[in-house]
Amino acid sequence: MKFNAWQNHKGYTLGAELEARIQDKNSFELQNKSSSIRKSFSDEFKKSIHQEFLECMVEFVSPVCQTSYKVIEELKKQIAYLNSVIKDDDLIIATSGSHSYAVEPLLHVNEKRYDDFADEYGILLSRFHICGFHIHVALPSSVEAMRAYNYSLEFLPIFLALSANSPYFNGEDARLLSYRAKIFEQLPRAGQSSYFDNFTQMKELYEDMNKAGSVQSAKDIWWDVRISPGFGTLEIRICDASHDFERLRLLIVLFQALCLFAQNQELIRISHQILLQNRWNALRHGLDGVFQNHSVVTTMREHFLDLVERMEENGIFSKLKTKDDIQNIKNLANKEELAKKQLRVYKKTKDFKEVEKLGIL
Repeated sequence: MKFNAWQNHKGYTLGAELEARIQDKNSFELQNKSSSIRKSFSDEFKKSIHQEFLECMVEFVSPVCQTSYKVIEELKKQIAYLNSVIKDDDLIIATSGSHSYAVEPLLHVNEKRYDDFADEYGILLSRFHICGFHIHVALPSSVEAMRAYNYSLEFLPIFLALSANSPYFNGEDARLLSYRAKIFEQLPRAGQSSYFDNFTQMKELYEDMNKAGSVQSAKDIWWDVRISPGFGTLEIRICDASHDFERLRLLIVLFQALCLFAQNQELIRISHQILLQNRWNALRHGLDGVFQNHSVVTTMREHFLDLVERMEENGIFSKLKTKDDIQNIKNLANKEELAKKQLRVYKKTKDFKEVEKLGIL
């Protein structure tokens, strides 16, 4: 298994992956159509619109981009293409952290990798109709990627709170703003990861798990944030998917800034239990949730704004030429979380169809 160090790469380029669901345009029920739809794809879009584990899902994958605007432009291009392919099939593409309807166990894509997953994880994956938004930031070296990885662990709950968009699952109110985060962490190599002393220590873990047959490649570990040596990136995976492209773009800008900021910051490790508690507070309460760093207790919102202000003072956004987005990022602190919008719409209509309409791409 390859998990190799790198150096002298071009840093701080960007990429993203947006997962979505295929649904009936009238009933909004999930449709097991990805394999049949894919047959009509052009070669260009076969490379950028991927299948996921379930037949009712797809993933839009951007190329390497220089700016957040270009990432979103590429994702929108792919979505427009897929919409053109399915326009006569009474289908829509929609996304949010989780589908709100009650559903029966779903079909998975007929490939060996996914057959093995289904055999290993059984019922855990049978209703895995959850969608995430993953951001890649390229780092010049694996040493810098490790700095950014370790430093980012403290701030993952902020990204979860800002993106939380899955309050309903299987026809029920989960009483959480991001139920997707709880569903995904049921898998043995997912959720909150730990600190590493250096890249070699992480490499040894991957290689040990490979020897045991637990993983076949680096992509078989699904932590909330992970290093992807094949791309030379740090990838954040904790965010719920959404239809709000401007919010998604600002999350890209924020994560890129965090990766650069981490290079000159002292790492103060937080106990794993507090990391887990902060993660829970974010998925349960969003920006209103409590954030703890050792003995300092504040809110996710306050910790988020403090981070942005510190990065601004250090000239991080100026170096990345994203200074014009600083105020837009700060404004997210007072913008309604997408999960709360879902809750508000359902409270008013008592109709999950109206909730699903919010996610149409």
